[in-house]
Amino acid sequence: MPTDIIIATDKPNYLVTTSMPITGNLTGNYDASVPTATLPSTTNQTFLIPTNLGDKPSLIRLIPFASVSNGATPGFRVIGWTTYVQTSGTPIYVPTMLADCACAYNATGPSIPSLSVNGVTQHFFHQITVGTGVPTVNIYSPGTAAAAGTPPACVVLDTIGVQYVTVQFESSTGTMGCFYAFL
Repeated sequence: MPTDIIIATDKPNYLVTTSMPITGNLTGNYDASVPTATLPSTTNQTFLIPTNLGDKPSLIRLIPFASVSNGATPGFRVIGWTTYVQTSGTPIYVPTMLADCACAYNATGPSIPSLSVNGVTQHFFHQITVGTGVPTVNIYSPGTAAAAGTPPACVVLDTIGVQYVTVQFESSTGTMGCFYAFL
């Protein structure tokens, strides 16, 4: 009699970034992402995610949110950082643009899904678009953005070969953050 084969995979651990307090008009003003001898870090606009992937799959799923449900011009960038060790033994960190995304809500405010995240009401986006010139990003946007209870949009992208990921947020007001999981 044949024996069933069970293939076990890790269950993703869904985490949340800190809600970054975006103040002033930061549209288009992301933190610099240039090769550096300094380990990337969390700032007032950027959240650092160590990948620790090892032999794990290299996909990351991001569900962005913001505390302002209208009037904002939100977006986020995902930067992958690869560590190279110089002959002296000193590491350098080289960035790669993984995604440059713009976020939007549907036109009917009452159906924007919201939830208290770390004590602040956050609103989830209905649409994410990706800028040109970056690697392929899988976008998951709800089919009907005008219906009440519309689920949030998210992106899935590949982080292969990356030791660190930074997510940079921009908005004209409010706070932004995202749920994230390595898949």
